[in-house]
Amino acid sequence: MPTDDHDDVLLIDIAASLSSPPFLPRKPAAAPVTAPFVVSEPRSGVPFDQGLVDRYEARKQWIHSRLALLQSTFKARFPLKPSFPDEDLKSRPSDDDGAPDLLAYQANLGAAWTINSLRDTEISVDLTAAALQELSLVDIYGIVHYNPLPFWLTLKLNISKPYEYMIPPRSSFLLGPFTSTIPVFTAFAGATAPPGLDFILLDPPWPNRSAHRARHQHAYKTSTFDAYDLFKLGVPRLLRQDAAGLVGIWVTNSSKWRAFVLDKLFAAWKLRPVAEWLWVKITVDGEPIFNLDNIARKPYESLILGR
Repeated sequence: MPTDDHDDVLLIDIAASLSSPPFLPRKPAAAPVTAPFVVSEPRSGVPFDQGLVDRYEARKQWIHSRLALLQSTFKARFPLKPSFPDEDLKSRPSDDDGAPDLLAYQANLGAAWTINSLRDTEISVDLTAAALQELSLVDIYGIVHYNPLPFWLTLKLNISKPYEYMIPPRSSFLLGPFTSTIPVFTAFAGATAPPGLDFILLDPPWPNRSAHRARHQHAYKTSTFDAYDLFKLGVPRLLRQDAAGLVGIWVTNSSKWRAFVLDKLFAAWKLRPVAEWLWVKITVDGEPIFNLDNIARKPYESLILGR
C-alpha cells in the first residue's frame, strides 16, 4: 500500500481529544495503563495468524523507529498525567460506564421502528425544538436528528430512567439497525449541500476470538455483526461526486478481515487504498501496551484510507 515516508508522529491523549462542552467535566472510562500487559504466547509456538507476523516483520524497523522518535520528541511529557482525579475511577464499578444498555432494547425498538416507518416519511428532525422536551428511544429511532446551531444542545431521553446526551454543534446522529437505516442515511447524505459526504469513517465490530470468549453481556451481540452487510452501504453514492471524498475504515490485525477490506470491500466500493495509519497504544511512559514481538497479539490497529 502507498505509505507516507516522513517522520511525523502524533501523540494523542484520547480523553482530552474528545469534544465536550466546556461546562461538562469528562469522566474517564478506564485508568491509564502504567505498565505493559503480559500476554501469553501460543503453547505450540505457532502463530494463529502467520500473515500478521509477516506484516509485522516488514514494519518492525519502522514501528520501532517511530516509537523511539515519539519517546524522544515528547520526553518532557512522560510519564503522562491524567487530567482527572483517581477518585473518579475508584467510585465507578469496573463494568459500569454510566450509559444505558441500548442493545438490550434492540428487539422491541426494532418492532416499534418498523411500525413508525410505515406512517412517517421524514428522514431528519431538527433537534432545536426536540431538545425542549423529554423523548423516548422510539421517538428518535430510525431518523436522523441534527443540531443546526453553533452551540451544544441537551437531549433528554427516558430509557428506564432519565438520561441526558450532549449533542455537539452542527452535528447529526442516527440510531437504528445498520441495514434497515441505510436508505435513511443515504437520503440524508444526498440532501446535503453540495450533495455527498467529504469523509466517511467506519469502525465495524469485526468478529474475533476474544469477543467470542468474553463473558461480558455485550460480547455475543456485538460479535454477531455480519461484515458482509457492509456491501449494502453504497459508498459511491454517499461520497461527493468530484472524487475528493475519502473513506477510512478501522481494521483488526486479522489477515482475513484485512484482505476482506482491501480485496473485496474496496473493490466493490470502487476505492483504491491511498494510505494506512497505525494507532500504537502506549503506556503513560510511552511503551507499547503489549510486547511488539508477541506473535499472538499486537499493540496497534490499522486505519486504512481509500479514495
